Amino acid sequence: MNTPQSPARGMGWFLTITGLVLWFAAYTLTREGYLLATQGITPSCDINPFFSCGDVMQSWQATVFFGAPNQLYGVAGYVIPVVVGIALIQGAKFARWFWVLFTVGMFAAWVFLMWLFYHAVFVIGFLCLYCMVAWAVHTIVFWPWLSWAMSRGLLGRGSGIVTLGRSTLSFTWIPIAVTFAVITISIRVQFPLLFPF
Repeated sequence: MNTPQSPARGMGWFLTITGLVLWFAAYTLTREGYLLATQGITPSCDINPFFSCGDVMQSWQATVFFGAPNQLYGVAGYVIPVVVGIALIQGAKFARWFWVLFTVGMFAAWVFLMWLFYHAVFVIGFLCLYCMVAWAVHTIVFWPWLSWAMSRGLLGRGSGIVTLGRSTLSFTWIPIAVTFAVITISIRVQFPLLFPF
């Protein structure tokens, strides 16, 4: 049984704080995209020839789902981990289908963000600071969540799932480090003039 003193409370705070950071990044992109479209105001993250949120916002990849800006999905979607985090802090319980759906959603969002990373770096040719915050923070939250949820039996009561979760919980830094390394090396290769060395 989860109580406010259980490990679920720590995960709840983790989801709440990272969810708020992600929501704020999505909100800022939404606001600045709106000002760019309606008033022609240059986004605050258009700081040099390499970092240009405005160019990223005006690419077709920025409205890949039903013509709506991607950041709107972030504003709506990142409310969910915040609410789930607060619920965990309060000791709430949910059915297994909810946890499975939540985890699948988090994974789908991570895959989409990695797709956006690829296109920003290798196709569009511009970087977006707030997008990079989303790439980084979502990666940081997803992998620990996955192992933690498996270790707690939230994604299935099978001994194999629980054992896998417990055995990988201390090593979630590995996929995070690999993801960061791929992003960093890709940016270093594609934007050599961005680095003074």
